[in-house]
Amino acid sequence: MAIVCGYCGASMPDISEFCPSCGRPVREGNFLAPEQAAADEAADEGAAPAMLPPVAWSDRLVGALAYLTFVPALFFIFLKQYQERKFVRFHAFQSVFFWAGVVALVLLGLLVSRLGWLFVWLLIGALVLVALFFIWVVLSVKALQGEWFELPWLGALAGQRAGR
Repeated sequence: MAIVCGYCGASMPDISEFCPSCGRPVREGNFLAPEQAAADEAADEGAAPAMLPPVAWSDRLVGALAYLTFVPALFFIFLKQYQERKFVRFHAFQSVFFWAGVVALVLLGLLVSRLGWLFVWLLIGALVLVALFFIWVVLSVKALQGEWFELPWLGALAGQRAGR
């Protein structure tokens, strides 16, 4: 028996845990998007539903492009056509803060490596750079999926700057 993804509408086997089309998790017995499920639960409790509007593909693409480096992110922050697009501004600000953290970590690594134990610092630096690469990939993919994925501390700061 086939089921349908609540996010993208793709058909998949009923034993699927993740949608083969969009990669989002499928909850047992609930094939709606989590935002819709939360709104339904809130409506059952009598509270007002807190749903985010869907994000346009163009904004998703621009949000993901903001993570290439801090340069496109700065362009997206200052370009007039993106001043009112909170999703793009959020990801652009988060990208700027993320890349500022990467530069700070690289400079810190260079400074600390002068203290000695160069091989140890080289290994630690390589592990940190691999972790930063995977964080960068996750941020780009989440922006393409239209999610407001926040990094700890940086995401809240980016949300404030973007007016979210």
